[in-house]
Amino acid sequence: MKFKNIKILNFRNFENINITLDNKNVFFGMNDVGKTNFLYALRYVFDREIRKNNLVDTDFYQRKTSTPIEITICIDISDTTDSDSEKLRAKVKGALLSNQDLVYIKLEAHYNQTEMFANPILYWGGDEADLQEIKAKGYSFELDYVFNVIYIDAFVDLYSLFKRNTAKLLKNDEDVDKEKLAQIDSTIATLNTSIADLSGIKKFESRVTPEYNSFHHGNAAVSVKSEIAINGLYSNVVPYIKKEGSDDLYPTSGEGRKKLLVYSIYDLLAEETSEKKINIFLIEEPENHLHRAMQLALSRRIFVGENYKYTFITTHSSFVLADMDNVNLVRIHNETKIDSASSFYTVPGEFEKQKQRLNKGLSEAIFADKVLLVEGPSEEALFGKVLSTKNGFYEADGIYILQAGGFGFKLYINILKQLKIRCVVKTDNDLRKSKGHSDYSVIGFTRINGLIEQERLPKDRISDNTVEAKRELYDANKTDLDSIREEYQVYLSRVSLEEDLDEVLHDEMVQYLPEANGDVIGYLQESKKYHMVELVEKLTDADCEKIYQHYNFACLEDIMR
Repeated sequence: MKFKNIKILNFRNFENINITLDNKNVFFGMNDVGKTNFLYALRYVFDREIRKNNLVDTDFYQRKTSTPIEITICIDISDTTDSDSEKLRAKVKGALLSNQDLVYIKLEAHYNQTEMFANPILYWGGDEADLQEIKAKGYSFELDYVFNVIYIDAFVDLYSLFKRNTAKLLKNDEDVDKEKLAQIDSTIATLNTSIADLSGIKKFESRVTPEYNSFHHGNAAVSVKSEIAINGLYSNVVPYIKKEGSDDLYPTSGEGRKKLLVYSIYDLLAEETSEKKINIFLIEEPENHLHRAMQLALSRRIFVGENYKYTFITTHSSFVLADMDNVNLVRIHNETKIDSASSFYTVPGEFEKQKQRLNKGLSEAIFADKVLLVEGPSEEALFGKVLSTKNGFYEADGIYILQAGGFGFKLYINILKQLKIRCVVKTDNDLRKSKGHSDYSVIGFTRINGLIEQERLPKDRISDNTVEAKRELYDANKTDLDSIREEYQVYLSRVSLEEDLDEVLHDEMVQYLPEANGDVIGYLQESKKYHMVELVEKLTDADCEKIYQHYNFACLEDIMR
């Protein structure tokens, strides 16, 4: 079974939106753009407890109650070997023809002006234009016997969850329990009698009874009983945490502990229903109250484990996405006209062992509006300093500097552009001597041709690898390179970061880096990250302005537009 897409019409802040889905989906975007409302759209379709509340006028887009709310979800059940596909097909029955492999589930709600609410009606079938109404008994539909929604709020109440599900979680169904339960009943009865015989209780009863009877001249008696006897065996059962090898109990008072225990309980509840129903996890901002290490552990649980097979998650944390793989990324954006963009992301096989490092850069970048992709840490350090002098809040304003490192620009660009995140690229004019050749391949030019998917720059090999040869190569193709800057926002260094920077600030760099003994380029290239940080710390605002205004670093002005 595979989720395909969802269409939402006239629901809350969604006027008309069509989102591609998969079985694991991550929704992100600025606050108040509709991430929670999207989860509620799913809940109204699949969650009986939410659906029975009906919908009110504020659930309609801009309160346009004359237009019905429509939420349509498409699910692919073409895999006949999949048990979940067969569960759904068996329930849909006559609404699905034998040759139809897509199931459409639709919620429709028309506002009743007299009753002042909209009653949700559900439909399903294999033809979106000809769906059958789903049978209902009270607030329950046939759909509710197929799907089980597990909604995990950003701020979960551990104790309410535990008490609400004690009957499911604490089953006494073994033979030995019968004798133990009889002993407990006897003990509770004795305890209740002993409590009732306490002098304080007797005095209270004797004093309050005549006061009570004075109100209506009756002959009643006030009696104080133990809550254990009145409310049942598990009325005061509370989960604690015990360290291995110790009998000391630790109350689950910390919000982080509570949250981890909540996920553990939800996992158990999901196991209870997995044979008969299809579990759908709707998770809202799981990072709340969790330390970075716990977010990383939760990421592995969600994206690597089998329990969270069908998951829809909203988050603002890159750590929660550290282990993401085979996941549908959905960016909800544009506060005035709610829109979305999606991209299916799979970790390439060659980077599987470096998945967390790859995901870290990507998962931080997807929360931005504009991304400047650079080669490595030297560029990040320098460009971060320059941009901060132009706008100290450039990151808060949605600009992010992403190191492509050894993963390559193309991987990141494809995903970011699909998510409608603007990309600017700054890369080096590299040459490489291949085995068996005496000359050099122009891999900087080749890289750019690959990024723009055109053979705009020549691939002819050159005989020299000097700085002068690189500059001559650049200048000979400057017209095309400038055009590529304008059309594709891809910027090639004339030589490399260090040589290009030397063109702008040679005298200043000699002054700031005395240990370089005049060879500032060699000094910076010798220990790239550390020596660049040393230089960056000494750059003045005037130096940064010269860099920002220079042709060699026009990518900085571009990303600030």
